[in-house]
Amino acid sequence: MKNNPPPSEHTATVRQTPVFNSVVWLIPLVALITGGWLWFQHIRSTGPVVTLYMDNAEGIEPGNTVVKVLNVNVGRVTHVKLRDQGQGVELTAKLNGDVRDMVRADTRFWVVKPRIDQSGITGLNTLVSGAYLAFSPGRSDEKATTFTVTDLPPTTVDGGSGVRLRLTGRGGRLISAGSPVLYGDMVVGQVEQSEFDPKTRRNHYRIYIHSPNDQLLNRDAQFWIHRGINIETGGGGFKIDAPPLPALLSGAIAFNVPYGSQAASVADDTEFMLYDSQAEIDNRPSERALYYVVFFRQSVRGLMAGAPVEYKGINVGTVAEVPYFAHNDSHKLFANGWVPVRIRIEPARMEINADEQSVAAWRTQIEQAAARGLGATLSSSNLLTGGLYVELSDGPQSMLKPMSEYRGDAVLGSRSGGLDELQNQLGALLEKFNKLPLEQTLAELNGSLKSLRATLNSANTLIAQPSTQAIPQELNQTLRELRSTLAGVSPESPLYGEVQQTLKSIDRTLKDAQPTLRTLKQQPNALIFKPSGSDPLPKGVR
Repeated sequence: MKNNPPPSEHTATVRQTPVFNSVVWLIPLVALITGGWLWFQHIRSTGPVVTLYMDNAEGIEPGNTVVKVLNVNVGRVTHVKLRDQGQGVELTAKLNGDVRDMVRADTRFWVVKPRIDQSGITGLNTLVSGAYLAFSPGRSDEKATTFTVTDLPPTTVDGGSGVRLRLTGRGGRLISAGSPVLYGDMVVGQVEQSEFDPKTRRNHYRIYIHSPNDQLLNRDAQFWIHRGINIETGGGGFKIDAPPLPALLSGAIAFNVPYGSQAASVADDTEFMLYDSQAEIDNRPSERALYYVVFFRQSVRGLMAGAPVEYKGINVGTVAEVPYFAHNDSHKLFANGWVPVRIRIEPARMEINADEQSVAAWRTQIEQAAARGLGATLSSSNLLTGGLYVELSDGPQSMLKPMSEYRGDAVLGSRSGGLDELQNQLGALLEKFNKLPLEQTLAELNGSLKSLRATLNSANTLIAQPSTQAIPQELNQTLRELRSTLAGVSPESPLYGEVQQTLKSIDRTLKDAQPTLRTLKQQPNALIFKPSGSDPLPKGVR
């Protein structure tokens, strides 16, 4: 039998403890939970990374250029690089998480920097802080991470309503984006986009019209380019049309709706024709237009397409084309001596407060009037500019009408008028004046003047003789001697009375002769020429 030793006082007792009851494992667990929370906060605070395309990176600095919404920093540009084939630059921007739902397919980015345009001076605060990127929150259900940055901010206000239209016009002056859209003199919208297509040589625009101004539109709306200050000259003088200040700086697109057209809503992306000017719209031919050809022998300088055609002061049409030569007819310009002009007569302009009449009825009236002498003349609309217009008038004068029809249009006769008629009358008057015997008349007038000069010289010689000038003295001496002789005659004798009577008559005669003698002394030729007037009398002091 084996004896077991007694237990020692230093023998350890082993007990098995559960693993999860250890406090040591709480440290990694807390670290894991904290890390997860930090990771969740990081993901939550980190927004999308967007790629932005620009033409150039002027004013953009990686790490410094911020992205703002409503002037609040929501991101920063982290990287800038060149795109392939030199197509511009590519920016990478990291946004905050609180704008994650704002970045949609319709979000628009633009650069904010100092700018002077038709809207005034903007972006002055960037002179200190530097340029930055801004964007407008999108509302589309589709998300996007790639955008194109524009130079101009969007014209629409967040939450605003309106209508966007597409316009197409002929190539020429291109109205820049941001230019105003006018209705009369009121700014009702802006040009969002403008571009020129070199293949079709046409301009394409995208405009936005704010609400409630979109109610002015319908399918009959007419759009044209407003080119700043417009000066028109005509028979009534000068007319100056000045738009608002923004349109003066960059031009504008204006529109109007014809009177009487039915109002109807216009949907987005509706396309309209853009005309070069309002005059082009006014001069568009109607469906009832009547065309005629007129031949003029006088100069057509100053006559332009679009010039008015008037009858007794009423505008009845416009000049359609000048000159209007048929094939190879211009080769006979010097042989024929005339220039064809095509005019268009609009029946609607003659239906004043009257019902519409058929085209055939108007054509018959014009043919009957032409048979009675209706013809066309060129008249001056403005002497300063030299502009001409076509005037239809009645008269028995002979007219130029080389043919009855030209290029399918009826021909109206023409007669000279206006300045040419005045020149012809002046020429005829000068021709009659040249036929007068002016040389003979002048020779006879010179002979008469010579005879008159000889008579004056003879009169002056007679008056200058001493015997003529001594007549008054001799008369006075004779009177004194006569008085001495009468002193010895008795006053009671008949002879004395007769002598006294004779002396009184002589005295009256001398008194009457004194003014004449005084006049002859002052003006020797007074016997031939009558004095111009009486002697001036001095005025007394008032």
